Amino acid sequence: MINLPQNHSDPLVIGVGAHRACYIHPDDHQKCIKVIYKQNDPIAPKEIKRELAYYRHLNSYLKDWRGMTRYYGTVETNLGTGYVYDRIVDFDGQVSQTITDRYKIETLQDNWKELEEIVEKLEKYMWDNRIVTMALKPHNILCRRISENEIFPVICDNIGVATRVPVVLYSSWLCHRKQKKLFNKFEHQALIQAMRKFSTSK
Repeated sequence: MINLPQNHSDPLVIGVGAHRACYIHPDDHQKCIKVIYKQNDPIAPKEIKRELAYYRHLNSYLKDWRGMTRYYGTVETNLGTGYVYDRIVDFDGQVSQTITDRYKIETLQDNWKELEEIVEKLEKYMWDNRIVTMALKPHNILCRRISENEIFPVICDNIGVATRVPVVLYSSWLCHRKQKKLFNKFEHQALIQAMRKFSTSK
């Protein structure tokens, strides 16, 4: 049994989403534990089922895990079943920031080029490895600093597909078609649109 704090302001808490809280694993700081924090949440179990099904699919073919968090199974905690994943940290041990945390529209003139490179890496990684998500949003993408001068994006949430028969997982053509839709919607995010304005003005 792993004891986790109920207080979401505790230092062990990495973040709190709509359905799950994410904790540093007390016994292995290279991993994190996600736990459903809302009692009788009707949505969270469905999301977890979808996510774990997608991880099973990824495990059948994916070789390059640089842009994904690995899943390691479940543990029992005082707050219920915990789901164990990689904890994404930078080369210097700092917790990797999300795109939303690292880049702000107000100061984007200083680092828009860096963000543009991250978006290019993200789309290429997803395309080359046939990765699909429910939606592609800046707060679900971590900016992992692998050196002083290089960042690689890591998808940390909202992966998989919700269709009963996930044909996009078994057809490259359908997968790429879905990815194009994801990328198009991603481009309409306010932060990404602001970045594109700087890009096109240069």
